[in-house]
Amino acid sequence: MPRLLLTHRPEVPVSLNRARWAVTLIFFLHGLLFANWAARLPELELRYGIEHRELGQVLFCNAVGAWCAMPLAGWLLTRLGSRRLTTIGALLFCAFIPGLGLLHSVGQLMGLFLALGAATGLLDVAMNSQAILVEKQRQRPVMSSFHAAFSLGGMLGAAAGALAARFSIAYAVHLLSFSAVAIALVVAAAAALLPEAAPETEADSPPARSGFQWPSRVVLALGVVAFCCMLGEGAMADWSTIYLVQDTHASPALAPLGYAAFSFTMALGRICGDWLGVQVGQQRLVVVGGLLALAGLLGLLLVPLTAVGIGGLFLIGLGLSTVIPTVFSATGQQHNMAPGLALSMVSTIGYGGFLLGPPLIGWLADLLTLRLALGVVAGLFVVMVALALALPLVAPHRKLAGLGSH
Repeated sequence: MPRLLLTHRPEVPVSLNRARWAVTLIFFLHGLLFANWAARLPELELRYGIEHRELGQVLFCNAVGAWCAMPLAGWLLTRLGSRRLTTIGALLFCAFIPGLGLLHSVGQLMGLFLALGAATGLLDVAMNSQAILVEKQRQRPVMSSFHAAFSLGGMLGAAAGALAARFSIAYAVHLLSFSAVAIALVVAAAAALLPEAAPETEADSPPARSGFQWPSRVVLALGVVAFCCMLGEGAMADWSTIYLVQDTHASPALAPLGYAAFSFTMALGRICGDWLGVQVGQQRLVVVGGLLALAGLLGLLLVPLTAVGIGGLFLIGLGLSTVIPTVFSATGQQHNMAPGLALSMVSTIGYGGFLLGPPLIGWLADLLTLRLALGVVAGLFVVMVALALALPLVAPHRKLAGLGSH
């Protein structure tokens, strides 16, 4: 797997430290605002008088908007740069959210979610591209810390949404107040983001191209690893609680602890992920993480006990926590394609897994059983580990700088 070339720790310029904190803040705000509105979805149903099925259709618009915008983000990055696109994406994301509490019809809501999803897709690719830029200039792994900020923001956003609901704060007032503060913080952070580096001139740099490009084999392999990981994340988010109730006979009050354990270890693993990447190398980190996730999922499926299931979800979260940050970091280090374009491709493929996973599991559960359906996810974890082991062998004919494990 492409890796960072680690050297002695240089003195970090003040501007680079500011850029790191600015990117961390944007990741945090993204997670905070996303979880903030998601935590109050029951009130969204009441406001617009919709049932669960209609809510699913509305949320699908959000996912489609994000998935369609990610390839566009790669094209925009080559023209605007990650600093501008991160700022634009973050401002649009913050600005669209209050509309959830201000519109009047389901059709308007679906249109807004499509636009909100597109802003999310642009922001996801742009802020990760800016994170790659910070990581390259620091010459130290920091990608996982950014994703940890997103996870922590999500936890605090969910808590803030729950408190707002508990104290009956009006939906529109709640979203407007958080978005207004977030917009001010984004404007402040934007000034500290890094401009794009001058184009590389080395002989092994990817030549500039215009028009459509297919992903290289390395980028495609990284995308498939992201696909397997994100499909697993989506499956655990949507189906783990149902599985614990249905197959291990957990009570409705106890079953959510499984997903809580999964979320906790996702955040914990990302906090430690950069340090682990230095200690064991990127390739080993993905391989060991995939094996941990596989062990946790097999325990969940083969031993129908609630305690074992919660423990299995603990391991799955820990195993998957560093895979996406490591894949994104490796995408920025490969030399086959421009990093921004490659990142948009890897994000699009990976997010496809997040979209496809929950409905695929539901369809297979109806056809077979939920346990066998989740067994498909175990198979994808095997694919993820195999690709992580083989990825250096998939490089093109010319040698990639920094390819392989430590």
